[in-house]
Amino acid sequence: MTREQPPSLSVSLHQLRLFVTLARHRSFTRAGDEFGITQSAVSRSIRELEDEIALRLFDRTTRQVALTDTGRKLLARIAPLVEELEATLRPRALEGGEPGVVNLASSCGLTASVLPAMLASCRECLPDITVVVMDRPQNAVLQLVRSGEAELGLVIAPGNLDELAAEPLFADGLAAVVGASHRLGAVSSIDWQQLRGTPLLLLDDDTGTLGAIEAALALHGVTGAVRQRLTQPAAVARMAEAGLGVGILPLHARAACDGAQTCFIPLSPDVPRTIMLVRRKNRALRASAANVWSHFVARSSHTLGVGQAVEA
Repeated sequence: MTREQPPSLSVSLHQLRLFVTLARHRSFTRAGDEFGITQSAVSRSIRELEDEIALRLFDRTTRQVALTDTGRKLLARIAPLVEELEATLRPRALEGGEPGVVNLASSCGLTASVLPAMLASCRECLPDITVVVMDRPQNAVLQLVRSGEAELGLVIAPGNLDELAAEPLFADGLAAVVGASHRLGAVSSIDWQQLRGTPLLLLDDDTGTLGAIEAALALHGVTGAVRQRLTQPAAVARMAEAGLGVGILPLHARAACDGAQTCFIPLSPDVPRTIMLVRRKNRALRASAANVWSHFVARSSHTLGVGQAVEA
């Protein structure tokens, strides 16, 4: 008599990575942000995983997501296996990477502003090292570093540093951006309250810039202003140049707006946000990546030309 074979499982690495990430964050939204997908896509993928293995991994309520006892036991076995599998599938991104080649993921806004000067300085001082830039939205940068696909990441004040070690490079403030002929174009600083009633051009990127701006506007009672939300610093600068409002951008964005006839004027009181390097926690960097890390940290206050250096 032939014994009936159990049905084969169809489980993907993506589903397992989502499971581990959701278990860490306890939030479908935050897990989705890390992968660059929607909350509903995370929920659907986890539900399909549960259906496939016939196990309930999470208890879901309107307020929270919690691992079941089964989920906790599975997580303890799955998490190290997922990490080992990713290390095997991405040998160049981990300790077996090409000698002299370093993968660095960078938040898009920083790639267009501060990173070129950092890379130029690195090439001059470390000519035997090639830095391969992975230009991504910030949530994707953090995920690339966590997975080991990028050894280093350059980000702006990330809210979640789980599994990551961070080194502050410099503090960067916010600036009002006005056309060269604007009535505020000749002042050395602008008080937030001077923006009351003025049409505003706000940067809505994925680094939390909009949240920081809105918090400062609320704190200083700036109300009644029409707000345009734009995703590119250059768009904010161009619209300010055209006299369509006062832009608010990080000071570091000035380098990405060189062609615009605008003035970047620091806002007072200052709203500093830290630009930092990140890497995987408890994982030693390869020699070439460690050299790039050390160079960026040592030269941050000299090379960038924006913000102020901050102590680690």
